[in-house]
Amino acid sequence: MAGGQGTRLGSSDPKGCYDIGLPSHKSLFQYQAERIARLQTVAEEEQGKSTGSVVIPWYVMTSGPTRKPTVAFFEKNNYFGLDKKNVIFFEQGTLPCLTMDGKILLQSKGEIAVAPDGNGGLYAALRSPLSPDNTTHNVLGDLEQRGVTFVHAYCVDNCLVRVADPTFLGYSISKQADCAAKVVRKTVPTESVGVVALKGGKFSVVEYSEISKEQSERRDAGGELAFRAANIANHFYTTDFLKRVESFEGEMAFHIARKKIPHVDLASGEFVKPAKPNGMKLELFVFDVFPYAHHMKVLEVDRKEEFSPLKNAPGTGSDDPETSRADLLAQQKRFLQAAGATVGDGVEIEVSPLVSYAGEGLQVAKDQTYSRSGLVESAEELDALK
Repeated sequence: MAGGQGTRLGSSDPKGCYDIGLPSHKSLFQYQAERIARLQTVAEEEQGKSTGSVVIPWYVMTSGPTRKPTVAFFEKNNYFGLDKKNVIFFEQGTLPCLTMDGKILLQSKGEIAVAPDGNGGLYAALRSPLSPDNTTHNVLGDLEQRGVTFVHAYCVDNCLVRVADPTFLGYSISKQADCAAKVVRKTVPTESVGVVALKGGKFSVVEYSEISKEQSERRDAGGELAFRAANIANHFYTTDFLKRVESFEGEMAFHIARKKIPHVDLASGEFVKPAKPNGMKLELFVFDVFPYAHHMKVLEVDRKEEFSPLKNAPGTGSDDPETSRADLLAQQKRFLQAAGATVGDGVEIEVSPLVSYAGEGLQVAKDQTYSRSGLVESAEELDALK
């Protein structure tokens, strides 16, 4: 899910194009592409298959404003080494913007004001044509043609995301899940995050604004927060479930966001840029399908290993480029230490995803001491950092 722009980061580019300040200056898109490439290699090696025989197709959902710049970014960077035919772009839909009393706003005298339909627009987008030039082919059809039966979905702004995570996929498949979610443990009762919980006996995500102070602070017998399973928009699906969404999509309620929406004033005909919220944008959320799953499962993962979202402007102090950079480099230091290396204080070593997906492939670091910072694009390059 890569429809967002980097507006809050001070960038007009799609968020996936953002450089969080790593030594390599790789974008979020590049990191995820290289994780896919490495995982393909690991799978080939583990199963004794030939080079290039394992393919993990990557479906990139954009929005209207981000489609062209996203495709251009991939083309400029030669798809980061992936085969172009295995990177498929598709676009989320839009919904009309409304006045506070439910009337449709106009962008111009002959055009309705619209806004992206939220990350929950993913499901309808899977059924939509991939391009105006190919109206008969869509993502669901492409998955079927390739024989793909399990799908991993995630948000582009998480620099620690384990794309196509074998552990998560294996867990979900072993539990015969049709839909599953990764969660991390909520840090404090006041953390502004939705939690996965049972609501009316069905799995749902309860937004932080919907939980009372008493509920958010409630503890279980072990002293843990009772509502602690923080949702991180990291999901597993069977393709059969994704096909089934159409049958209940009409029952899913829209979420309302009150926003400042530029529009044409019908009385004067003038274009108005309001100074305060004047209308409503309608959205669906990706987790709105949870109550309809027949076999929903939840997997808790370690926040420091798998979740560091990029939401805020540089210098904010949380969920910003600096925290993303620090979290990623700290993880890669742990990879080296787990392999048996000693890494000096203050030393920052960026290990390319092409070298290691999740800490594997670093045997050469065993019993080595590294005292210099740097970028490692192959395991052999670690020698220069001793």
